[in-house]
Amino acid sequence: MSTGMIIFVIVMGWTLLIMGGITYLLYKQKDYSLISGFSNRPEEEQEYLIENGYMEAIKRMMLHSTLILALLLVLGVLSVPYALEVGFAVFICYILGYTVQLQKYEVPHKRKRGYWITGSIALLVVGGITALTVYAFIPNQVTITEGHLEISGMYGGEWTQEEIQEVTLLEEMPPVNVRVNGFAMTNLSKGKFRVEGYGTALLFLRGDARPVLYVSTEDEEIFMNGEDEGQVRGWYEELSR
Repeated sequence: MSTGMIIFVIVMGWTLLIMGGITYLLYKQKDYSLISGFSNRPEEEQEYLIENGYMEAIKRMMLHSTLILALLLVLGVLSVPYALEVGFAVFICYILGYTVQLQKYEVPHKRKRGYWITGSIALLVVGGITALTVYAFIPNQVTITEGHLEISGMYGGEWTQEEIQEVTLLEEMPPVNVRVNGFAMTNLSKGKFRVEGYGTALLFLRGDARPVLYVSTEDEEIFMNGEDEGQVRGWYEELSR
């Protein structure tokens, strides 16, 4: 099992333990103090919410969310293709949609404001994630001029000839252990990842195209591939000169 998978299992395990514990206390102990802000509401509002089904809806949301994450953990361990991407998307959409739906159980004078706030947040989150995903899938452009390397787009940068210390063509990409600050979906990896034998490195990889160009600078370790072998070898020759 890779380091990334071990970290994923630990994080998901703790998350499920916490969410499962809260769900148990809500169902069995009816400890509604665990719900954010409920204890600070006036007693009349608390009684109204309980009678109107607000607390039952919260319990259903917690139970369903826990089950979705549990299924996601199993699919992730089994390395089902695209399971994590699709699973997290379903989880986020479910939470946002259910949070908006919860407003129908709110006290009447807070209901309209609640719809506006939760609806706006849901639109902003979905819109932001969609825009970020579209931007991430835009290919990075590699420009090499005399004494200068530039990679455009997300996580791109510029490096001068003086900063570049090593340029190597690799026939195989070293194992990638864990994502540090990057974007990884389907066959795309962009950003900072921990690479076995190299530490934290910048990746610009699409699929399993080989060879991979490795560039070592004063501050960064960079791995990138291209549309075809000829393109990558062209980058290598230009940088080597």
